[in-house]
Order: sequence, then structure tokens, then C-alpha cells
Amino acid sequence: MSVIPGDPASVGGNSVFVIPVGPQCRAEFVADTMESIQHFAPKARVILVDDSRRGLGAQLAGRYHVTVREARAPGVFGGLYLNLSEGFKEALAQPFRILVRLDTDALIAGSDFESKALALFDSDPHLGSLGSFRVSFSGVKVRNQRWARLRIITYFALKAWRKPRAGQTVVSLLRRARKHGYKFGESIMGGAAVYRYEAVAALDEAGLLGRAELAEIGVHEDHIFGLCLFATGFTLGEFGNKFDNLPMGVSWRGLPADPKELLALGKSIIHSTKGFHGTDEGAIRREFQVARQQK
Repeated sequence: MSVIPGDPASVGGNSVFVIPVGPQCRAEFVADTMESIQHFAPKARVILVDDSRRGLGAQLAGRYHVTVREARAPGVFGGLYLNLSEGFKEALAQPFRILVRLDTDALIAGSDFESKALALFDSDPHLGSLGSFRVSFSGVKVRNQRWARLRIITYFALKAWRKPRAGQTVVSLLRRARKHGYKFGESIMGGAAVYRYEAVAALDEAGLLGRAELAEIGVHEDHIFGLCLFATGFTLGEFGNKFDNLPMGVSWRGLPADPKELLALGKSIIHSTKGFHGTDEGAIRREFQVARQQK
């Protein structure tokens, strides 16, 4: 199906969203994220991976047309990798062209993300995932992967030998990734990332979704997915900063800019709504709600 940029009737038909719901999530904020998706990507599928431990996924399924998968493991790091793997497998049960992985403190603020992702993926068959990769929203600061690099090195030095079979699996994966240009710790920032169908399918076919030994490396889930993507022959790419017309306006902690600036720049994938210069999440979300009602 072709996508007509800006036509809300067509937007989302190529997309599936996978959203992990953790125990600290506030139901009203998750609902707001859901409503932003429904407004700007009305034909998209949504999969919630529920680690709320209070049935929040089932509550939301009663209000929205979503699929809910129960979390496989608690927590972040490797546990979140295992949980997202369940969501990715569920996504593969039906056709899609792009998979949008969002945290619950992210929002959709426009309808152009799908057509722009498809254009980039169509231009480079090796491009597997898009997001905040090497360049931050400021456009000048290279994202620092030193922490993840040290954690991976520590795993090899102190942990891999304790479980030789698991360690050998990770070593083999690293060697394959290095052949495709992987640098230790490289990843797309996990709060908001876009994957092409072929990359998700390749991860599944290679048996790299939900591997317990990968969950034990000790890095965040986005670092694990970055390693796995490179190992299957895919690369990572940028999907937006303040100096381009690509959709992402994202930062690890808090908004990268004032909501009005992000909207004026046309950013349509927003993260994180948790704060900006003393403004709390409720107030930030209300600004985006007002803008959404006007579109």
C-alpha cells in the first residue's frame, strides 16, 4: 500500500507500534500516548508488552484497539530486551513495513514519520533502524557509548568464562557484528526507534529475539538490539535533530527543546515527556494535546 504524506486516512497502515508498559507508568499518561498514535497513525497496529504488574495492559485494551503481550521478565536492561522481543515476535504475525518502538513517555505529534522512514529505508537496503544514533538533538554532540562499551568489555573479562556456551554465543555474535562495522556499544537510543520489517524478520530468523544469554550481557536493551542488527548485516541511521527535516525530537532524559519549538520544527516523534526546565510531564503533555486538537 502506498502512503500519501499528510493524508491521515492512509497513515499508519504500514506501521506497527511496540510499547513496553512498566510498573511505574501512570495510566493517564500511557493513554495519552495511545491517543497520540490513534490521532496521527489511525491505521497502525499497537502492541503493548505489559510489565505493569497491575493489569494496566488489559485496562488499556478495553479502551483501545491494541494487542497485549505479558512481560517475559521484570525490569530493564536484559529483561526489557526479552520483553520487547516478545512484542517484536507478535508484530511479525501480521505484515508491516516499519516497526516503531516507543516508551510510554514518548508521543506522536505528526503524521510524516512513516513516509520519511520508508523513504530512507527504500534508499538503503542495509539500513535496519533509525533514531538518535551518533548525533544528539543539538546536531553537534556525538552520543557517548562509553558506558555500554565498558560493560561489554567487562562481560567478556569477568562473566563470559563462567558460562562458556553462552559466552561463546556472544563472542560469535560480536565477531559477526564487527565484520559489518559495529563499534562496541553502538545503538539507537531506545526510548524511540524505528525498525524496517526486514531487520526485525532477520533478527527472528537468526534466533536473536529473546535469547537469555544476550539478556545477561549487562547493557540496556537498545545496546543488545544494536549488536544484533549489526550481526545480521544491518546498519543504523539518524532520524532527526534540530537542523534537519527528519521527524525525531528526542533526548534520553526530558524533552530536547520546548514543546513549541519541537512543533514549529515539525518533529513528529517526541521523547521524553518527563520534564523540561522545571515543567512537569502533565503540563508538557497538555501542550501537545492542544496542538493535536488543532490538527
